[in-house]
Amino acid sequence: MKTTYAVILCLLLLLFSACAQKVNDPADVQAIKKSLDDCVKAFNAGDADAVAAFMTDKTIFAVYNVPVAVGTKAIQSLFQGIFSQYKLDLSIPIEDVRVVGDLAVARATWAGKFTPKAQGVAPESDSGSQIVVFTRQNDGSWKWDWTVVNSNRPLPGTTADGAEEKALIKIEHDWANALLKSDVAAFERFLAKEWTYNADGQVMSKAQANAEVKSGAYKIASMELSDLSPHVFGDVAVVTMTAVMKGKYKGSDIPGPTRSTDFFVKREGRWQAVSTQNITIK
Repeated sequence: MKTTYAVILCLLLLLFSACAQKVNDPADVQAIKKSLDDCVKAFNAGDADAVAAFMTDKTIFAVYNVPVAVGTKAIQSLFQGIFSQYKLDLSIPIEDVRVVGDLAVARATWAGKFTPKAQGVAPESDSGSQIVVFTRQNDGSWKWDWTVVNSNRPLPGTTADGAEEKALIKIEHDWANALLKSDVAAFERFLAKEWTYNADGQVMSKAQANAEVKSGAYKIASMELSDLSPHVFGDVAVVTMTAVMKGKYKGSDIPGPTRSTDFFVKREGRWQAVSTQNITIK
C-alpha cells in the first residue's frame, strides 16, 4: 500500500512539474533585453519598418502627447512621422524583467535627444520611464504586446515643484495690496520698464500709470482676486484671474469685475510684468 501511495505521489509531482510555467528563465530574460536593445537601435537609425517588426497586429503603443497606435501599420506610421521630423538619440536602460511562461514585463527608464531636421531649430532633451509587456510567439520569439511611455517633464505651463507658480500668485496679491495702499514704490517694483496697461482698449504706459497712482486718481476701497491661474514657460509666464475692484477713478466708479491677464518675464531671477490686459465683464 505504501508503495502504491509513493508511486501516485511521484506521478502527481511529475504532472505538476510538467504543467508549471517557467519563471524568470535566464534565456527568456536575455531575449527580452536583446529585443529592447535592438528596438532602440531601430529608433536611433530612424527605421520605422524595423521598429514595427518588433510589434504585432494587436500591439498597443501608448506614447505621451500623441494618440495611441494599435497594430504594426499604425505604429510604423507613427514613427515614420516622428523620424521625418527628428533625429533620435535614445538610451533605454532596463531596470527589471519578469517572465512567467509566455508573458514578460520589462520596466525601463529612458533618456534622449530629439534633433529637429528643420534648420535653425534647437534640439530638445527629455527623459522618463517605460513599461513593455511581451508575449512569446508560436516560433518562440518575443514580440511587444503593450508599451506605455511617460515623460519626466512637468505638464505644459507648470514647473516640477510649483514654486514659480506660488511666487507669481504672491506677486499678484502683493501688487494688489500696493495699489490699495497707493504705494508707488511697491507698485513699480513689479513692473518691467516696458510694461503697458490695456483696459478695454485704452493703453497706458508704466510712467503714466505711476503718475496716476501718485496723483491719487485711484481711490480704491477693496480689491478681490479670484480664479488665479499661473502658467510658466521657462522665463516667461502668464497669469489669468478675475478681479473685483471697488472704488473711484478720477471721481467715477471703477467698472467691474474684470478678466485680467498679466504677462511676465524673469530677469536676473525676478519676475516682472511686461503687459497687463483687463477686460470688463459685462
